[in-house]
Amino acid sequence: REAAERDRAAAEEQLQSARQEARENRRALEDARDEAEAAANIIAGHSLRMEERKKKAAAAAERRVQLTMDTGALENRRRLLTEMEKEYEGFSKAVKFVCRAQSGLQGIHGPVANLVKTDGRYSLAIEIALGAGLQNIVVDREEDAKAAISYLKQRDAGRATFLPLTAIRGDELHEKGVEKEFGFVGLGSRLVTFDPAYRNIVYNLLGRTVVVEDLDCGIAMARKYRNAFRIVTLDGQVINRGGSMTGGSTSRSAGVLSRSAELEQLTARTAAMQAKLAEAKQAEEDTARELAAAQYELETAEAQRRYAEDEVLRLEGIRGQYDLLLRSLEESVENLTGELESLAGRLTDNDARSAAAQVEINRQESAAADARAQAEAALSGQSELLEKSGALAEEISGRKSDLAALAAEREATVRSAADLRALCADLSGDREQKEQMAETYRRNIAAAEEEIAGLQTALEELAGRGAAFRQRLAAITEEKNALEAERTAKNRAGQEMNENLLNLERVVAKLDQKRATSAMEEKQILDRLWEHYELSHSDAQAQRIELESVPKANRRIGELKRDITALGTPNIGAIDEFQRVNTRYTYLSDQRNDVEKAKGELQNIIGEITEEMTKIFAEQFKLLSESFQTTFQELFGGGTARLELEDEEDILGCGIEIKAQPPGKTLKTISLLSGGEKAFVAIALYFSILKVHPTPFCVMDEIEAALDDANVTRYARYMRTLAGRTQFIVITHRRGTMEEADVLYGVTMQEQGVSKILTINLNDMAKELKIK
Repeated sequence: REAAERDRAAAEEQLQSARQEARENRRALEDARDEAEAAANIIAGHSLRMEERKKKAAAAAERRVQLTMDTGALENRRRLLTEMEKEYEGFSKAVKFVCRAQSGLQGIHGPVANLVKTDGRYSLAIEIALGAGLQNIVVDREEDAKAAISYLKQRDAGRATFLPLTAIRGDELHEKGVEKEFGFVGLGSRLVTFDPAYRNIVYNLLGRTVVVEDLDCGIAMARKYRNAFRIVTLDGQVINRGGSMTGGSTSRSAGVLSRSAELEQLTARTAAMQAKLAEAKQAEEDTARELAAAQYELETAEAQRRYAEDEVLRLEGIRGQYDLLLRSLEESVENLTGELESLAGRLTDNDARSAAAQVEINRQESAAADARAQAEAALSGQSELLEKSGALAEEISGRKSDLAALAAEREATVRSAADLRALCADLSGDREQKEQMAETYRRNIAAAEEEIAGLQTALEELAGRGAAFRQRLAAITEEKNALEAERTAKNRAGQEMNENLLNLERVVAKLDQKRATSAMEEKQILDRLWEHYELSHSDAQAQRIELESVPKANRRIGELKRDITALGTPNIGAIDEFQRVNTRYTYLSDQRNDVEKAKGELQNIIGEITEEMTKIFAEQFKLLSESFQTTFQELFGGGTARLELEDEEDILGCGIEIKAQPPGKTLKTISLLSGGEKAFVAIALYFSILKVHPTPFCVMDEIEAALDDANVTRYARYMRTLAGRTQFIVITHRRGTMEEADVLYGVTMQEQGVSKILTINLNDMAKELKIK
């Protein structure tokens, strides 16, 4: 019984311990669930931040690509203009020769276009004003100009105009009041920048040229100053000195001065664009780093969430095990308690019955002893005593039977107790097994506590990071507050500036009103001056004298008026008619002289150009004829061909006869050849032109369509020999031409309305296939 009680006490103690551990497991499970939920919230925040940074990174990449394309376009345009500047594109042949030979010639400064600069707004007007003067070459002395002219004559390189610094003199316009005229922009010489050494050159070319806003302003100014100087508008229209006008449409990027201004603008814009591109690249790298950091934080949070979810699942499994253990221990304790109570009751009953039976046995044995004693003492009553002794013996025998039955029952009770002890031992074995399970659970709980400690450490780390983020947020908030305060201060300053601006605008409005009033009064005075005295403002200024006395002057005015009245009505129309006819005569005389002079100059220029063209054409025609004969023989594999002028006395106006004699045939003109022969002769002529004057690239559109396969192969192979100096872009359907190409481009339509371009690099393919 004591052992059973000890087992029950141990089972109850184990039950209490298991309950305590189960409660701890539930608390850990709740903490793990809270951590999993917190990790899910953190992941949601990181996901939103991740999406924002992805959008920011995409925007930065798109901006970087756009800036790269814009920068590339500007850089290409700048390189093109730089190359044109380097090659003196737009200048005449003579200017190019002189500029390229500066190292061999002395005192060459370069063309005027390279020595003056102007703002892009005035470039067209200055370019039109300078005209051919842009290509005038500035030199130090007359001797330097003479040397350059000799150089051009020796090389037959054309003609150029030279401006020696020691000989050219120039001056600016001095007409009074021009600057005050409506629409006046400036004098041409003041709208350009230049080295002071070239002042006389610039004054000579632009000193008497006025730039105005538009043609209406120019016409009004020309009328007022009687066409005394040249006027150029910002859009390139010209009013020449004397009254003639030149104008029309003009390409703003056609001239060398416009090109120079555009090149400067492109250089500045390219530098600014490259700076923006560098900033965009840095912003893209920053966003990429931020995106990587956000990705790392998201992955870390997801790992923490997975760890917390795994911990929840593990702790839930442990809780289930504890629930099973608790139910098993509770059932064991209840069973042990019931059996212990039943065993105690049965032992109590058996002990009581055994004690009663022993007392009865002792009493019966005592009675039997007494009876035997009496039997031996009293022989007389032997029979009766024998009967009593028999009865007592029977009773004793019955009692012994009862005692034996009680002993048997006691023995059964003892065996039952032994069975109960064995059962208790078994239960004790189960307890040890359960204790082993409990120990296992304790180890699991210890491991769980270690993991919980790890999670706690991670949580503390996250808390530390959260504190850092809070500090950063506080700093950002503080900075925001500072910026907000600065914005508020700037808003107040802006409001004050707006108020000051409004006050200034009010003052300006008052001054404008006064100016308008003054201008109206001035106009009234000028109108009265013209009506009464027929004097303009400039004429009145020219005749202005100091008055000694205003009353005296008024009296004199009255006298003059009376004298004028006494003269009667004069024939004013005769004066006007004379002025009109005289002006017309002067104008027409100037125009006739200009036309005759221009005619003579043009005839001289035409003669020079015709002579130069005749010479150049004769030289080039000879070279072309020789090249044509060689090319014809190379293409046809023999034969002869030549170019002949129909009239050698008029080589510029006559026709050219092409005569060809293919191998095995008679000499014929090209009109008598077959279609294929005509095409082949034309190809030979074009190839001979390319040999004399090669071009960077050439586009040919099915020019070999009329040739047979053999001649197509000859044509393609010969074109290959010219590919070292000229790049050919050939449109063809002939196989022989395609076989000689380096790269093939084809267009195919895989579906209706959708075209696709296919490219094959035959050289790369030959290398891959190891074909020589």
